[in-house]
Amino acid sequence: MTAGTGTAPDVRAQGRSRRRGALSGAFALAVLAGLWLSLHGRTGAFTDLALRPRAVPYLAAAFAANAVGVAVSLVAWRALLDGLQPVVDRRTAARIYFTSFLGKYVPGRVFGLLAQLRLGREAGYSASAMSGVFLLNLAVGTLTGLALGLVCGPGLLGGRAPWLLLPAAAVGALLARPALLTAMVRKAARLARRSPPTHLSTASGLRRGMAAAAVSWLVSGLHLWSLAVLFGADALKALPLCVGGFALATALSSLAVVLPDGWGAREAILMVVLSSLLPWPAAGAVAVASRIVCTASEVTVAGGALLLARRGAPRGPGKAAPPPSRSTSAPYDTPRTGTS
Repeated sequence: MTAGTGTAPDVRAQGRSRRRGALSGAFALAVLAGLWLSLHGRTGAFTDLALRPRAVPYLAAAFAANAVGVAVSLVAWRALLDGLQPVVDRRTAARIYFTSFLGKYVPGRVFGLLAQLRLGREAGYSASAMSGVFLLNLAVGTLTGLALGLVCGPGLLGGRAPWLLLPAAAVGALLARPALLTAMVRKAARLARRSPPTHLSTASGLRRGMAAAAVSWLVSGLHLWSLAVLFGADALKALPLCVGGFALATALSSLAVVLPDGWGAREAILMVVLSSLLPWPAAGAVAVASRIVCTASEVTVAGGALLLARRGAPRGPGKAAPPPSRSTSAPYDTPRTGTS
C-alpha cells in the first residue's frame, strides 16, 4: 500500500504526458490534413508555372516576401504580450505563436486557441491572458487587413466605395484609443458567454501590434505583386491592387472559420481583384500560385522557428517570473515591467 501511494503522482504525471502526446499528435495530423486540402490538385498547375520562362526569380521573390511577412506577424503578436507576466524569451514566444499559427489549417479557430492556451500555460500565462491575446491578435489582424483593402478599393470600384473608409476609421480610432479594442474583446467574450479576459495588452503594446500587423500585410502582399507581374501585369498599376487586395482577401476569408485558412474563399476574392489586371484564366492561375507560395513559405518559417525553439527551449518554466500581485483591472495605467 505504501509503495502504491508513493507512485501515484508518477502515474498521474505519466497519464498527463500521454494525453499531451496524443493531443499533439492529433493536432499535427489535423494540420497535415489541412495542408493537403490546400494543395490538393494544384501542384501540377504550379509546376507548369515554375517552367515558364524567367519564372524562378519571380517565384523566389514571392516566397521571400511572404516569408518575411509571416516573420513580422510574430512581432505583432509578441507586442500584444506587453504588460503580461512572465516576460518570455523569443524562442518561447515563437513556439507558442507558430504552433497556434499552424492551427489555421484546421477548420475552426478552436484548435489554434487550444494550442496557444496549453503552451501559454506551460510558459506561465493564465488561460484568461492567452485567450485575450488570441482574440486581440485576431481583431488586430482582421481590422488592419480590411483597412489596407482601401489601397485596392478605388482601383476596383472606381472610387465609389465609401464603405471602405469604415475599417480605416476604426483603425485610426483604435490607434488613438487602444482601450476601445480591449473593451470590444471583453464585450465579444460576454456575448459568447465566456469569461472576459482579466488582463489585456497595454496601450503601447496594442499600437505596436497594429503597426507591425500593417507592415506584415504590406510585405506579404508583395508576393502577389511578383506573381502578377510574372503573368504580364503592369508593375506600377499592379502594386497597390495586389498589396491591398491580398490583405483584403485574406482578412475577409479568415472570417469563414469553417474553411482551413480561407480555402477557396481567398482565391475567389483574389481572382476578382486580379481580373482588373489580367485575363480571367491568368487571374485564376495567379490566385492558385499565391496559395501554393503562401503555404510553402508559411510552413517553412513556422517549421523552422519551431525547430529552433525546440533546440533552445529551457526545461520547464525556467526563469519565468511569478504573476504580479497588483490588480490587472486597468492595464493601460500600469508601467511596462520589461520588454516583450
